[in-house]
Amino acid sequence: ERLVEAIKAVLQAAIKDGGSSLRDHRLTDGALGMFQHNFRVYDREGQPCRTKGCSGVVKRIVQSGRSTFYCPACPK
Repeated sequence: ERLVEAIKAVLQAAIKDGGSSLRDHRLTDGALGMFQHNFRVYDREGQPCRTKGCSGVVKRIVQSGRSTFYCPACPK
């Protein structure tokens, strides 16, 4: 139940911020989405984790040609 509520909250925030403009995504009015500024680990390999109280460093692995970013110090 907590996971479902967390997913809903993230999706609502992403919609409110106009989505994520990582490369060429644009809104119908041509503006960029702003939700990518909330990402804690995406595309931050080697940088400090943004989670409050965490001292980990973001890692990146490639799976089937796709990048996955994560903090090995954050609780699973």
